Amino acid sequence: MKRILGTTIFRQLVFYSLVISVVPIVLIFSLLFSRMENMVESELNTSHAQIISQYLSNTNEKLKRYQESITSISNNTALINAMVDDSESMHVRGAAISEEVAKSLLLDWPSEIWNCVVYSLDEEHPIYGSRVTVMEMARKEPWYTQERMSKAGWFTYYSASAKTQILSIVSPVMSVNIQDYTKAWLGTVKLDISLNNLLKPADPGSYTILVSDSEGNMLYCSENDRPEMYEKYLESESLPPELEDSYVMEAGNLADMEISVRFFFENSELLEKQREMQLLVFPILLLILLIVLGCAYVYTRKFSSRVEGLVKKFEIAETGDLTIRAPIGGSDEIAQLDEKFSHMLAQLDQLIQKEYVQELEKKEAQFRNLQLQINPHFLYNTLETISSMAAVKHVFPICDMCQRLGEIFRYSIGKNYGDFVTVEDELHHTQNYVSIQKMRYNQFDVFYNIEIDTKKQKMLRFILQPIVENAIMHGISEMTSSGTLEISIYNEDEYMMIQVADDGVGMPKEKAEELNQYINSPENHKDRRKSIGVRNVNQRIKLSCGEKYGLTVESEPYRGSTVILKLPLIDTEGDNR
Repeated sequence: MKRILGTTIFRQLVFYSLVISVVPIVLIFSLLFSRMENMVESELNTSHAQIISQYLSNTNEKLKRYQESITSISNNTALINAMVDDSESMHVRGAAISEEVAKSLLLDWPSEIWNCVVYSLDEEHPIYGSRVTVMEMARKEPWYTQERMSKAGWFTYYSASAKTQILSIVSPVMSVNIQDYTKAWLGTVKLDISLNNLLKPADPGSYTILVSDSEGNMLYCSENDRPEMYEKYLESESLPPELEDSYVMEAGNLADMEISVRFFFENSELLEKQREMQLLVFPILLLILLIVLGCAYVYTRKFSSRVEGLVKKFEIAETGDLTIRAPIGGSDEIAQLDEKFSHMLAQLDQLIQKEYVQELEKKEAQFRNLQLQINPHFLYNTLETISSMAAVKHVFPICDMCQRLGEIFRYSIGKNYGDFVTVEDELHHTQNYVSIQKMRYNQFDVFYNIEIDTKKQKMLRFILQPIVENAIMHGISEMTSSGTLEISIYNEDEYMMIQVADDGVGMPKEKAEELNQYINSPENHKDRRKSIGVRNVNQRIKLSCGEKYGLTVESEPYRGSTVILKLPLIDTEGDNR
């Protein structure tokens, strides 16, 4: 069935159905979606333009009102008379001037005005009040320069006390002599406006505003938490490529001032509207595609079902089942092919019955005779006989060896264990092997560090003994003195860890790295004979448990080697934890 649908009729019919129906539908919906995206983008651009226009219009209107207010102050007759009339005390004159300034500041945005002060140039007759002082006091301020105060206009500076940029609008206070039409410069009025309050957008969450002067200095940023993010775009007319997908930047200017305003609109609104369109368009497209595909499937499936039935017969015959099944109906070439194939199966079945079955029975008899020769019961009985003879002769070590060898045979041949056994069973098998090897070499000691919780956990059968054998043969047996072998089993996080460490001859780090590459290589190295048991253990672990499990070898010359196995935690029911 996997090949049928496969190769010819079914997929060809489905393919042509897709080309004729699905592809045009997808193209139409793609064009429709593209047009809708363009409409949404156009609407957002229009909305951005309206926001920019409204913002600049409101800000310019405020600045115009402020400029009119400071012009009114500088031309206030009562204020000018109080400045030139030195008959009164300086405090009385200061109170009168301060009152006139306060009257002129009755605007709609009092929170935006930081300060308004009149600075008198007549230092021989000083004036002091809440909103008036002498020019000498201005010279002590960090923002003061002669150029700023000598002509009408504006300038900006940072106020440490207000912790904000200040926009100062200045205007000279002039006294006009109507007799000879001469003017006298009496002082300067300076209106300080908090840019944070002036330029704060009405809806700060929908966009970001960056304001800078003609020299590229940042005056205001609505993103108070991260203004440094926008500083690099102070003199840029467009966004860098990495931000074009996230932001849209528009620029504008405040009227009569060399102040540039940049607007950064996030594309999140555009993306949200695109998602809304997707939620609207894609379900409809999916429904139409499902209907078309369903109709195409029913039509093509009905046509190709007869071919599928014939291919199923082929696959069943490949397994060796030559039974002739019900014929495929019809009168076309498929029915004829089915009839010829059934006739061929009948002839092949007769041939097998005559020759092949007889040969199989002969081979089966030979195999059974071979099995009888190596019947494990014969081995057990022989070991029991050897053990009994040794006991009669009081050679009890031989009795012990026969007993342990018998347990090794039962563990190796036993069918009841399966691929996974308990740690306790695998450890007992390894202890039997170690005991026999100690009788042979008698030059090493073994220490076991086993966590109690691990004994009932499951692990692959026959993976510990090959590692121990490798440590004895290649590590301890080559020593001239006695050695030690330490076997540790413990749980670490989500893994069961097994360490087999010896204090044998070891190997250089380069050779250990080469050995790790060899045992983890998926290719078969037929020319490599050493450590093939370790490689087989590693491959079995990866095939049975997964690629993240396996073993690694650590070693240093004359300091021994350590083999570390990483296995999954499997409880007694066989479930991973």
